[in-house]
Amino acid sequence: MRKGPALLAIAVLALSQHAKQQTAELPDLRAKTLRGAQLAARNAGFRQFAGEDALDRHRIPLAGSNWTVCSQQPPPARYTVTTPVTVSVVKRHERCPRSGRGG
Repeated sequence: MRKGPALLAIAVLALSQHAKQQTAELPDLRAKTLRGAQLAARNAGFRQFAGEDALDRHRIPLAGSNWTVCSQQPPPARYTVTTPVTVSVVKRHERCPRSGRGG
């Protein structure tokens, strides 16, 4: 019986369990550009990152330097690095909404 593949599978499982247990401090991303927020979250150790239109206009934020972060989920605190981070953004010339998704 070959033990190599079985040992490799156990090692991969152990590493993925370890990643789920790793934590990092998620910084306050508000008022950053979308690109700046993405870099800050990534530098902190978070890999799942998404941006959404805070004004519900169904726009897809692509050019990261043209969007400003209004709010984030989850809020700044310590989380496992597998926690998804979502920011609500507006175009640079727009104001963040006062309540609701972007508030």
